[in-house]
Amino acid sequence: MKFSKFVLHTWTAVYYYNNRYVLWLKRKVRRWSDWLLLLTLPYVAVRFALLKALEPLCSLGVSRRRAREAGRTFRHEIAIVAIAKNEGPYLREWIEYHRLVGIRKIYFYDNESEDDTRAILAPYVDAGVVDYFRIEGRGRQLDAYNDALRRFKDECRYLAFIDLDEYLMPAVPFRPIADVVTEALAAYGRGAAGVGVNWAVYGSSGYEKRPKGLVTATFLRRGSKEHYANAHIKTIVNPREVATYISPHYPLYRLGAYSVNETGESRLYVWFSDSPGKYERIRVNHYHTKSKEQYVCEKARRGLGDREGDYDMSHFHRYDLNDVEDRSVHDGVCAGSPGEAGRGREYGPGSTVI
Repeated sequence: MKFSKFVLHTWTAVYYYNNRYVLWLKRKVRRWSDWLLLLTLPYVAVRFALLKALEPLCSLGVSRRRAREAGRTFRHEIAIVAIAKNEGPYLREWIEYHRLVGIRKIYFYDNESEDDTRAILAPYVDAGVVDYFRIEGRGRQLDAYNDALRRFKDECRYLAFIDLDEYLMPAVPFRPIADVVTEALAAYGRGAAGVGVNWAVYGSSGYEKRPKGLVTATFLRRGSKEHYANAHIKTIVNPREVATYISPHYPLYRLGAYSVNETGESRLYVWFSDSPGKYERIRVNHYHTKSKEQYVCEKARRGLGDREGDYDMSHFHRYDLNDVEDRSVHDGVCAGSPGEAGRGREYGPGSTVI
């Protein structure tokens, strides 16, 4: 057991230092990628050793920049970058929820929506809450992320990269998410430049058809903490330490910078944590499937966001997790933010709670 864990951790580290190359093989070459990886293992090993040796020195630079930025004022402490297509029915709830947990700015990339997305967003755009951009073509998620990094990295202390079916939930209701991130980075020190936040995957709660009501008030059952799906992370980053986004789950940092878990106790390398269901300070509630009807008619129809590809029903069954009833996000929202009891019940441009 210890040996297998050592092998996993070693390969994860090797992969991390070569992840742009390995991802390229897996996504572009595909059929022959494993053979090419085997043939190029000397290159992979040398690159790993070289970058690993240089990293400690570079990490000192990350720590010094973080210390300097602690006293710097940013236009936004934290903002969200998201790309969506035909998610109109969920926009108000998603935006108003994140306003309750301290998000003041959302950079929204509309991937050829044909519903009322733009009309729903218009009041938020007018109020300065949302910056709206149109992006065309399939598989443009990473293009949107990197465009936001290029444009807004100096406007925001932190950027969170999440989807419209994901809700950032601090363990302490309504605690500002930027404070959680700052605490985790300071706890780890050195090259900590982003926080990987574990999924809490919610299933269909047994609904075949789309139910009435809010997502957070309707889908109340999730997978157990130990389920492998909950090892997945989404990342909140210091955007000035990111070279590029290479996966919807995590970026490629500048050498010396890296992600840590939500308590700052351990370093994370890729798209998963070795501690699934670690929800001590923050988590991402991921309403991955919703009802079967919503999955088939919405998620499956849209397809993958970061590359060409589709979802099938095997994916639904794999992520339709309903082991545990968990009302924490619903109960917290309905309680309202501090000093605004009950305001969390109102979703929409009229429900200003900040």
